[in-house]
Amino acid sequence: MMHNKYDFREPLGEEPDGTYITAGQMQFWLNRRKGVEMFKAADPAFLDYYNKCRVYNLIYDLMEEDEDSAIMYWDPKHDSVSVGFPSNGPIAYALSTMDFAGAPDDYEDDEDSWSAGI
Repeated sequence: MMHNKYDFREPLGEEPDGTYITAGQMQFWLNRRKGVEMFKAADPAFLDYYNKCRVYNLIYDLMEEDEDSAIMYWDPKHDSVSVGFPSNGPIAYALSTMDFAGAPDDYEDDEDSWSAGI
C-alpha cells in the first residue's frame, strides 16, 4: 500500500550539497512507532537514517550514470546494504563533499563507518 502511494525515487527536497531523501524513504520512517516524534525532535536515530538515505541515493544516482563506479549489495553479516567503490573515484569524491546532518564533528572523518554498510 505505501509503495503505491509514495515514490521511492522522488526527492522531497535537496540539501545544499545536492543530496536528498525520497518521499518513500521519509514515509517509511514516519510510519514506524514514534517516527513522527523522532523526526520532529531531530532524534539521533532519525538523523542517522536520514544521512544513510542521502548516501544511498547519492550512490544510486551516480551508479545510474556509471554502473561501474561502485558495487552495491546486501551484506548479511551487517544486515544492511553495503557498497564498495574506488577511493579515488567519483563516489569517494562526492561523499567527501557531503555535510552530514546532525553528525558529530568526527563522524565525517571516520573511514571505517562505511565498511559497516550504509
